[in-house]
Formats: sequence, structure tokens, C-alpha cells
Amino acid sequence: MKIHSLFILKKSGVCIFHKNFTKEFENIEVNLITPFFSAIFSFSENVISRKTPEILEMRELRFVFKVHQDLIFSILSDSTASLLFVSTRLERISDVFLEEYPDSSEIKDYQQIENPKLDKMIESIIKGEDEIYMSKTFYQKAIDLFEELLHENEIVGAALLTTKGNIIYTSLPSEILVNSLKELEIRYMVGALNLPEMYYGLENGQKVFSKIIDIPWKLDPLLFVVLFDDTVPLGMAEMNLRKTANRITNII
Repeated sequence: MKIHSLFILKKSGVCIFHKNFTKEFENIEVNLITPFFSAIFSFSENVISRKTPEILEMRELRFVFKVHQDLIFSILSDSTASLLFVSTRLERISDVFLEEYPDSSEIKDYQQIENPKLDKMIESIIKGEDEIYMSKTFYQKAIDLFEELLHENEIVGAALLTTKGNIIYTSLPSEILVNSLKELEIRYMVGALNLPEMYYGLENGQKVFSKIIDIPWKLDPLLFVVLFDDTVPLGMAEMNLRKTANRITNII
């Protein structure tokens, strides 16, 4: 689940800022891609009467867009990356950029922005570091609990996610983690973060439970996901989920 690149361009199609976060697209020819973005937005506004196609998927890749006046912000990621996480990254990056450059009309079409301070802030946002509410040592207490449960074979895997898609901890198989992030996106988009715990069973008999944890002093709740073995009865799994969720709340 990778975020590969960030593009900031004028609606004319000229890229004024570009940054890679992985090696997969480090040799990408930016000047060949950005006019394509501009053409898409021009077509969307003039023909379809839509302001922006917010998401464009191409095979295993996804472009997510945000438009502000004459600027287009876009993130290129794997299609498996959490859309919620990518969207909140893009929103935060656009805010930071506009704080640095409040009048985009002053940025020339031929200008390539070089700003070490902006680079550092964007790198932090992409990694999710700007939304870690406490130190990593603080979160280590919850991580130690998960590792203890794994060691004692009480669970097969677990994950703790923020409602903005940040992964605080995971020992879940990749497919289950992706499904959990998608569940979080759906909950977020339909305003269902206050729903009770959810459950589904796998073909191999394993059970996946998820529960929203409200932390009184935090602005945003957390999503706690647990994978139980097929030998754990349904009622016991549900009871252990709630017990562990309460322990996490007390730790945090």
C-alpha cells in the first residue's frame, strides 16, 4: 500500500512541484503526465459539468485529485492504498502549500518550487507523522499488549488504525488489513463511526472483528481490528474483543 508521488500543477498543465516517495516512479517524465491531468480537468469542467474527477484508477494505480482555484494537487498511489488516508494526506498537503504560497497567481507557470521546509513538511504528512498524537513510546504500550496476545496465541493478528487511515500497528495479513481500511473508509463516508463492532468470517473459519474505540481526550476515535483462530468460539471472540478494547482504552 504505497504512495508513490505528489504533483502540484497549474490548470494550464505545468507542474510547479513534484516529489517521489518510492523508487518505482523516480524516472517518470513529469512533463508528459501533467498535461494529461490538465486535459482531463478541462474536459470534465466543459463537457461533463463536473468540477473534478476526484479519483482516476489505471490498472493497479490510482490518482487522487484536489483542485483549488488554478492549482491541481494530485497523489499517485497503489490502488490498494487506503483512499481515506490518501485523501486526508492530499487535503493536509494542500493546506500546508497554500499557507506557504497563499497567492497562487504569483507562482509563474515555468517556476519549479524548491523549498526544503515544504519538502520536510510534506514528507512528514505522507508518513502520517503529523497525526501521531503522542510519542511512539506512548503507543508502544498498546503494541506490547498486541504482541503479548499473539505470543499467548489468544489472537492471530490485530491492527489499530486512526479514523483518518493512519496505521498505528498491524500484524494482520495484507488482504485483511486492506479490507479493514476499506471498512473504515465506508464508516467514515457514511458517518457510521458510532456503529457497534462488526464481524465477518473467512473461508478457513477464522473470524475478523472490528470495534471503534472512543478515547475521551482524543478528537478522533480509533478502529481496533482483531483476527481470531477458527477454534475460538464466536461468543468468546466477541467477549475477548471487548475486553482487549477496554484494556487499550485504559492504556491510552
